[in-house]
Amino acid sequence: MSPPPAPCLSCKGKLVARVLLLIAAALGCEPTDNLIGVIANNAKGGAVGGDTATDDGDAGGGAGGNGSDRAGASGFGGGGSPFGGAAGTDAAGASGTATFDAGIDYQIGQSPRALALADLDADGQLDLVVANWESSSVSFFRGVGDGTFTDRVDYPTSYKANSLALVDLNADDRLDIVLVAYESRSVKVLLGAGDGSFGAIAEFPSTSDMFSLSVGDVNHDGKLDLATSPGNTGSVSVFLGTGDGAFAEPNEFATTSACFSVALRDVNGDGHLDLAWVNAESQSATLLFGAGDGTFPQSKDFATGAHPIFVTFEDLNRDGQLDLVTADTDASEIGVRLGTADSDFGTRVGYASEGFPTYVSFSDLNGDQAPDMLVVSAHSNLVSVRMGNGDGTFADKVDYPTGYGPTMAAVADLNSDTVSDLVVTNSISGSITVRLGSRSKWR
Repeated sequence: MSPPPAPCLSCKGKLVARVLLLIAAALGCEPTDNLIGVIANNAKGGAVGGDTATDDGDAGGGAGGNGSDRAGASGFGGGGSPFGGAAGTDAAGASGTATFDAGIDYQIGQSPRALALADLDADGQLDLVVANWESSSVSFFRGVGDGTFTDRVDYPTSYKANSLALVDLNADDRLDIVLVAYESRSVKVLLGAGDGSFGAIAEFPSTSDMFSLSVGDVNHDGKLDLATSPGNTGSVSVFLGTGDGAFAEPNEFATTSACFSVALRDVNGDGHLDLAWVNAESQSATLLFGAGDGTFPQSKDFATGAHPIFVTFEDLNRDGQLDLVTADTDASEIGVRLGTADSDFGTRVGYASEGFPTYVSFSDLNGDQAPDMLVVSAHSNLVSVRMGNGDGTFADKVDYPTGYGPTMAAVADLNSDTVSDLVVTNSISGSITVRLGSRSKWR
């Protein structure tokens, strides 16, 4: 059964309009404000929407990625995903097969776009923060420790929130919220109090729209910096952090194609963060190599599948080289290009999705030390899981139904059973789905 139609949105830009029409057709409804979030957020490392990267290329607290369980990020474009990222470490435990249960839905009714998981009140349990498009807000949910959440508190953001990250911006050992909201042309920061509450919003302007984000220290000053993607054609903006929760005026890198996702990772292993984004109309990914001082003097372009809207990096074959992964919506594939020692990438291999993949992340779900793939398919209302073989290839997918219009998925151990659990934002349904994981040991 299709969700009821909603009022038409007068979209900004032909590409955004085209994507909305594609999603709406697949979901059986009209293009709406509720659907624009399905276009852009980013991935691993402390985020589902945004990600947190360190100098060595590891993303902190992301979508079941590497890093501490105290940091997280999310959004459609952070570090690799159009809908953001989630925080939490991979759960540790005996290896085996991994599955997820039927799930519990939390009705929000505010068109959730992105999420992040982290222990925000220092009680040892992961809490949940959600970016809401329709209500122009972020919501905090306190984790109980058994896979459930309670005590929701909403914080207004003044614009439609699309991508967020949880990181310590002012070095007070408390996680803060940094987010972007489409068409607001400003980064928004809410400093955390350490008890699950957040202060007044502060804004740092750019000249370009913002759709997704990625976080990392690009100039080695010990202060977190930020990269944002514009959504439509515009500029990728790099904001240098001042260390007190604020950002300086951004450096901007013009894009010639619609750009929905951006990632900061040390791709060439020189100790400096590099900057990558996808070019939807030109079917390519752009990689700028960082000099370690906040500048990016050299660049390369790499071919992708048709209409990429999400980019991330992961060492899929455990050779010490980061591999390039894109969600290619018109190809209905996740494109994988294995990295080489000369900062290049091999031939693209496509893994079929059910239609319009918008977000991809990696986590070791079954405890075999190989990254497994999670893909969100907005058209099909599914999260698909492919077990990794450890050599850069993946097994056949297993599909898990979600609510209408899923935008992002994240994994973390929510109930302390050493097995990863799954959390999904459903934009059209206005809900969050939590699926607890289980793992049967290998025989």
